[in-house]
Amino acid sequence: MIPDFSLQHFRFHLEPKGALQMPAFNKGNVIRGGFGSTFRRIVCHGNCRDPETCQLRMVCPYTAVFHPFVPEGSEKISRNRDIPRPFVIKAPLETKEVYRPGEQLIFDLIVVGKARDYLPYFIVTFKELSHSGLGRGRTPCELSATEAISADGQSAQVYTSSTNMVRPPSADIDWKELAGEETTAKDGNSQGNSSRIRLKFLTPTTLKVDGRLIKTPHFSHIVRRLRDRISALSYFYCNKGLDIDFKAFGEEAEKIKTISDSTRWVDSARYSRRRETVHDLSGFVGEAVYEGSLAPFIPYLKLGEYLHVGKNAVFGNGWFRIEEVN
Repeated sequence: MIPDFSLQHFRFHLEPKGALQMPAFNKGNVIRGGFGSTFRRIVCHGNCRDPETCQLRMVCPYTAVFHPFVPEGSEKISRNRDIPRPFVIKAPLETKEVYRPGEQLIFDLIVVGKARDYLPYFIVTFKELSHSGLGRGRTPCELSATEAISADGQSAQVYTSSTNMVRPPSADIDWKELAGEETTAKDGNSQGNSSRIRLKFLTPTTLKVDGRLIKTPHFSHIVRRLRDRISALSYFYCNKGLDIDFKAFGEEAEKIKTISDSTRWVDSARYSRRRETVHDLSGFVGEAVYEGSLAPFIPYLKLGEYLHVGKNAVFGNGWFRIEEVN
């Protein structure tokens, strides 16, 4: 069971004032980099040198979003040193490299649980990032609108540049909506009853098992990492972790067969100016088909379409889609 897990889905519309140059691939790297540096510049005081030692870290929005730490009373999973950030950036998958005035750069931001409270900060940050410039050459843009997207794809405006006001977003998306629980109960027809599915890996997906890099998309590796990610996000941002038998979950996942695998490995990297280091963003892309008793895993995969799986999810890596195969 996935208890009380909720998220919100926001869509940002940026309009360039000149020729905005973006990379053909991995646009999420540029957006995530600007998001973090601009957010910190807006909310952090001048004496803060390190978010991990700042005296205001217990109440700092930047720390909560970009450098979360294990709170007191969380000894149960205190060994989980790398707490997942409560957001995911979904950048355009199109290979378009230049956005001109009159066109829009549109990207999505997934926010988990109580991190929704920082929406005004997110909007102000992307508004400021747009004004200061984005992409190669730092082209100024305007954040023209932000929308909240429901589970069924309906949109509702939460910000427009014409009013310059942030409206409260609509209700959260919960896991029951994503898993199609109500639809299944009514007509008995959903992907939960499928015996064969296809996973399309849209951005580089990086998985490690026992410290080893996995270059092929074994189903058990995917859903185990997804299970762990959902459990940590649920614990830290939705107040309760997963209440399941982790061992039994893994054993059932081992029974799912790979019918076909047409993935390939792609190399990618990102340079961090703040840390002066290069981050490896390589991973596999493509698609694979799986067969077996898939029903227990569908809710996790549905959430995974929003949350991504594997390393560097906040940059947009590990983005996949699930399809039923007849």
